[in-house]
Amino acid sequence: GLALAGAPAAATAAEPPDVTAAEPPDVTVVADGLVGPLSLDATPRGDVVVAQSFAGLLTRLDRTGGRTDLVALPGEEVAGVSAPSAAGVLYTHSLGEGPDAVANLERVDRRGRVQVVADLAAHERGANPDGGTVYGLRDTAQSCLDQLPEGFPGRYTGEVYSHPYATARMRGGRTAVADAGGNALLSVDVRGRVDVVAVLPAQPAVLTADVAAQNGLPDCVVGQTYWFEPVPTDVETGPDGALYASLLPGGPEDPSLGARGSVVRVDPRTGAVTTVLDGLLAATGVAVGDDGTVYATELFGGRVVALAPGADAPTTVLEAELPAAVELAGGDLWVTTQALGPTGQVLRVDL
Repeated sequence: GLALAGAPAAATAAEPPDVTAAEPPDVTVVADGLVGPLSLDATPRGDVVVAQSFAGLLTRLDRTGGRTDLVALPGEEVAGVSAPSAAGVLYTHSLGEGPDAVANLERVDRRGRVQVVADLAAHERGANPDGGTVYGLRDTAQSCLDQLPEGFPGRYTGEVYSHPYATARMRGGRTAVADAGGNALLSVDVRGRVDVVAVLPAQPAVLTADVAAQNGLPDCVVGQTYWFEPVPTDVETGPDGALYASLLPGGPEDPSLGARGSVVRVDPRTGAVTTVLDGLLAATGVAVGDDGTVYATELFGGRVVALAPGADAPTTVLEAELPAAVELAGGDLWVTTQALGPTGQVLRVDL
């Protein structure tokens, strides 16, 4: 369950639902020239912290356009930003893959001192929340699995690998973490204790003849269901106290398989998972308004959509190139765009 990478291709998906394009909003470029801005957070006063994930930088943007790098970890990944508080800024720090990966929730205070709040890799090694989940071709005969090309995982269980990718403040002083490697939502208390809120459900897709041919798969897999990893990419706390997570289901995260991304609602008390919004083309960010409106980015769909309470389908709020992160603060929507290269931007969208 890697963010922006994952299991092999498996199936085409339905086209995204029709949306009603909104009138173009007023948009301000707050910052540009950012290197992989995959995560941000903002306060109602307009203070913004953005993770330049590909440069290993955690950067504060002030209201006059000034920039201050709070953390610099060249060659490593910084993501999962939670906006400034009296205690500092929370973020995730990752390096490597597999059981030996670095995966921390960290905090940098106003003096630049860094504290490891929780070692999420250690928790993953001990708990492996999705270790009991079967991915791939669950119901396919072994004789068929034996015909799959080398490197194509026919059936496997969740590996020991933590890749924390997003954070959000929860009620009670806890921090929610979306673990894109562990395929779970976690919570961390003020003492650094980690608990599993929910293991997110595997994402089914039916293999078609075209997909089998494109991937060199044997005919015996046609019509079979492949269960992809869910890969949570963002998490937010809604006005009801529930957690909302965007899912980037495994497989190539490009338009070749159609729109398979979604947003789910998770009850933090029971771990129950409900789909709120689906048919998204690479869902990488989610935000929730005080009225319950759910906003989501479609990285490869080139837009930010909004689903109002009671609405049948989302509307397009913003069309932009490679939008990744989205936040609500001070009545504005904050979005990172051009997020997969060195020309990333932070936009403020007047709602």
